[in-house]
Amino acid sequence: MAEICYVILSDLHFGAANSVLTSLVPLDDEAGATAGHYRSDPTSPTPLLEAMLAGLRQLTAGQDRPPSLILAGDVLDLALSPVEVAATAFGGFVDLALAGPGRVFDSIVYYVPGNHDHHMWERAHQAQYAAYLRHLPPGKAIEAPWRVTPMLPDRQPPAVATDLFSTLIQRRPGCADVAVQVVYPNLALTARDGRRCLIVSHGHFIESIYTLMSQLRDLLFPAQCQPGGASIATLEEENHAWIDFFWSSMGRSGQVGVDVSLIYAGLASAANLDVLSYNLASGLVDKGHGPSWLRPVERALVRAILKREGRHLARFERATHDVALSPKGRAGLRAYLEGPLRQQMEAELGQVPPDVGFVFGHTHKPFAERWAIAGYPGTVEIANTGGWVVDTAAPALAHGAAAVLIDEQLNAVSLELYRQTADGAPAPVRLLAPTSGAGAANPLGAALAGTIDPAAQPWRSVSTAAADLVAQRHRLQAHLLARRTDKERQPVG
Repeated sequence: MAEICYVILSDLHFGAANSVLTSLVPLDDEAGATAGHYRSDPTSPTPLLEAMLAGLRQLTAGQDRPPSLILAGDVLDLALSPVEVAATAFGGFVDLALAGPGRVFDSIVYYVPGNHDHHMWERAHQAQYAAYLRHLPPGKAIEAPWRVTPMLPDRQPPAVATDLFSTLIQRRPGCADVAVQVVYPNLALTARDGRRCLIVSHGHFIESIYTLMSQLRDLLFPAQCQPGGASIATLEEENHAWIDFFWSSMGRSGQVGVDVSLIYAGLASAANLDVLSYNLASGLVDKGHGPSWLRPVERALVRAILKREGRHLARFERATHDVALSPKGRAGLRAYLEGPLRQQMEAELGQVPPDVGFVFGHTHKPFAERWAIAGYPGTVEIANTGGWVVDTAAPALAHGAAAVLIDEQLNAVSLELYRQTADGAPAPVRLLAPTSGAGAANPLGAALAGTIDPAAQPWRSVSTAAADLVAQRHRLQAHLLARRTDKERQPVG
């Protein structure tokens, strides 16, 4: 059997209460659990996490060396949980996956930050820049800080052990030798003959909400638009502060962070959005100084504007529960591949290789497809890793999570580990993307198809644990939705 050289995981969201990889405990015995009253318990791993890692260990047993782990963003949820909670939950994963001689993964970890842990990239590149300045000879010109890294692992800035993510791993017993290579926002793995390239990215730039500052720039200063579209570096330069502020800092903002997080989590509800827009409009208009007879008109106008903008903000790709990728999401992904990613490949690799694969997360909906993309010699193999959070009170059938497994020839196979079901029954573990390289036979996929028995252990435990934890999260979300609705329906005085 071909050896698994890399395993890609993303959207683990350690620390978030809605992540099935963060343990919950009921607030008041069984009655609390039935009602959805839970709190996070980051000190112990969930049964799903243990079973999933046991399965990956079984798949790679007997190899000359364990596979390298690629974490493709949103590993720690710094938007909806405090740093100490996310770090503690992540520590349990590190102990199971990376500690000591029996580790599941190799001692080299590649980390591609996402939007919910963008703060980790901010810390990492600041540490890299400080290391660069320390070794810069006096009198030599100082370069500007870099906002993105090269794609290829061997062209990265020197690894810095003092960055926060490395410290969270290396402080755990048996993990002092683990080296973390931070790459942002695109990691490129290339075959020896240069014909195949596999790109790993978190994927948040496929959604327009994460390029809001660039859109405002185009609207207000059209003369600054770049021919051929914005580059990767420009996207990050213009939007990093916005991404870090709203999507990666809320968990560290005290009570206002908690309140804004509740608003953020409730935007997908039409009822919540209606109440929220009414309260905001009333608050804004009632603080004005215009005549009282005009206020009902002003209130209606402001409310209409707020509802329109709120609905636009609420149209996250992951909130489209019935399809793997919405038409808007498909257009955003195609634009990213045809524009910024193609530019980066041409600049750093010299050309777009004949055979390209693209693995991303972010949307929380796993799938595997082949697309024809303008500017690419062949069809592009696209795989999404899904995500490990449950943020609805009812089943979202497109939601689930997968691990993407890669061999030495960069054949990629997506192993779907769980998926939400209509009746809450366990969904069996299954393989996606059985082909690679223009539809040619994939030896890794063929070998795994004969190895993985969904009814055998530990895969059966993966499915049953996932079903139990998804049901628990549905109860939690129903409870939170009721709390938000009650709170938002309290009129502004």
